[in-house]
Amino acid sequence: MPMHEKGGTLLKIHRLIALLIISCALAIMDVAPAAAQQITGVPGSPSATMTIDGKQLPPPAPPFGGVIKESATDSQPYWPPRVVPPKGAPNVLLIMTDDVGFSAPSTFGGVIPTPAMDRIAKNGLR
Repeated sequence: MPMHEKGGTLLKIHRLIALLIISCALAIMDVAPAAAQQITGVPGSPSATMTIDGKQLPPPAPPFGGVIKESATDSQPYWPPRVVPPKGAPNVLLIMTDDVGFSAPSTFGGVIPTPAMDRIAKNGLR
């Protein structure tokens, strides 16, 4: 098989694997219980948290609820709630890169350490 055909086949296989991984991640996220935005704690306080439905990442910035005056003593501070996952949410991290190529991750001899991908590759998935 000519080299250019081999490279094209490998590229198709890698794209198929990437689509499979993304599809699995999206399926897992779709199974997670959907929760509406809920703020826990006192809104505007540093300890307030907020759960989101996860359909938009990153979540939209909440509106500023404080008051800014000429003097700090006349102003009212406001901290946006810290976003936390809902109970029972899957522990999934999806990393998407562009224009990296196969020579970047350590799995294919590159300089970027990717130990998890190395373990998967050692089990036969390349």
